[in-house]
Amino acid sequence: MPQLHADANRASLSTSRGFLAAAAVILVVGYAVILWHGWVLTRIDIISTIITVGALAYSFRLSNARLLSEDLIERDELLSQFAIFALFLAFYAITAGSDTSPYNAHVRQAFAFIHGHTYIDAPNYIEHAQIGPYSYQLHPVLPAILLMPFAVIWGMDTNQTIFSIAFGALDVALAWRLLGRFRLTINARTWLTVFFGAGTIVWYETVHGTSWGVSMVVAIAMTLIALDETFSTARPAVVGIFAALAALARYDLAFVWPIYLALLYIRGRSIRDLMRFIPGCIAVAAVYVTFNEVRYHSLFDRGVFIFAPPGSHLFGWGNFPGNFYTLFFMTTRLDGNFPYIHPTFGGQALILTSPAFILALRPSFRRIQTALVGLAAVIAMTPSLFYFTNGFAQFGTRHYLHAFPFLLLLMAFGVHRRADQLTRILVVISVLMIAFGVSHERFLGLSP
Repeated sequence: MPQLHADANRASLSTSRGFLAAAAVILVVGYAVILWHGWVLTRIDIISTIITVGALAYSFRLSNARLLSEDLIERDELLSQFAIFALFLAFYAITAGSDTSPYNAHVRQAFAFIHGHTYIDAPNYIEHAQIGPYSYQLHPVLPAILLMPFAVIWGMDTNQTIFSIAFGALDVALAWRLLGRFRLTINARTWLTVFFGAGTIVWYETVHGTSWGVSMVVAIAMTLIALDETFSTARPAVVGIFAALAALARYDLAFVWPIYLALLYIRGRSIRDLMRFIPGCIAVAAVYVTFNEVRYHSLFDRGVFIFAPPGSHLFGWGNFPGNFYTLFFMTTRLDGNFPYIHPTFGGQALILTSPAFILALRPSFRRIQTALVGLAAVIAMTPSLFYFTNGFAQFGTRHYLHAFPFLLLLMAFGVHRRADQLTRILVVISVLMIAFGVSHERFLGLSP
């Protein structure tokens, strides 16, 4: 086995220890604040503590040699991914404030599946489509399928918010893994990962654990896995499975499938190889159609059409101006009440919550790979621009979350190995803006 020197591009054992130490600090400070205010520790707080302490103790049982074999390099990289997961599990757990949400449509759907039917028990506060005596949830089905093993054990007491927090932490770990596929230093990977997990509304949606947010958090995970495979071993069958699963959590992502095929093609896969992408899409399409046939006797999901107010045009040019304004221009409200700046109920423009996304414009779009990823982001965003509602109540722009993995890739393409000063400044500003929004919503709510 050849011996390799560790360098700035590889995650070392000390990298993982640093992330786990940061998780421990977050937990200690968080516990101190919680106890000082007399708040209640949640189950996910305790779970994240056990994971962090256990992983940190394990890391000190491992050797930290200057000369590393391929096996040790792989070990350290995998440990760094778990350390990122533990770090953001602790971060999300401490900042969530509560690990319960009444908006648990996915748990209700999972519980229904276990009992052999598709209709759910839907109180008035759960958005649903009503057909005769039956209520059907409005959300894509993948989160409910993933929740079924937990619903078998805990039934309707299954905690959707804990599921969301764990999946959100997984999203950030997968982002770290994806960024490791490129020639970025640990410094650059860390800055971009922190941005993705704490400088975007991934943070906000994860800790709330509501049904719309959970769909997005799950879709992001599947997309990150598909992209990771695309930029590593590029097996079309694997990419097809996860790209298809992403669409089963957020339907818009089905329109991105051709982009994956194009990326695989320029990475050297033959037309014959690309045919292996198709079975995953067919299998997921079969699940989608079957679910809709049973509920609505339709090939397509009719839930939102039934739920929408009479006369609503769910998709149309008339909806574009409001959604375009939300995405690029909607701002906060200013008044004389502390803290004087107040996020509004309808959302805030992407650049006013995560200004570091402007760095997605930095790479050269004359490169076919960059152009394709940019096109994927545009395609993923486009249906929401014509949708009849902008996503309220929300902080930021919820309907465009599923495009964030593609924007993160563009940011990575534009980084020249190490994060420069502009990148660091924009990431810090983004984190502060998201922190402000999360705390404002928690303690003061969102303004009309």
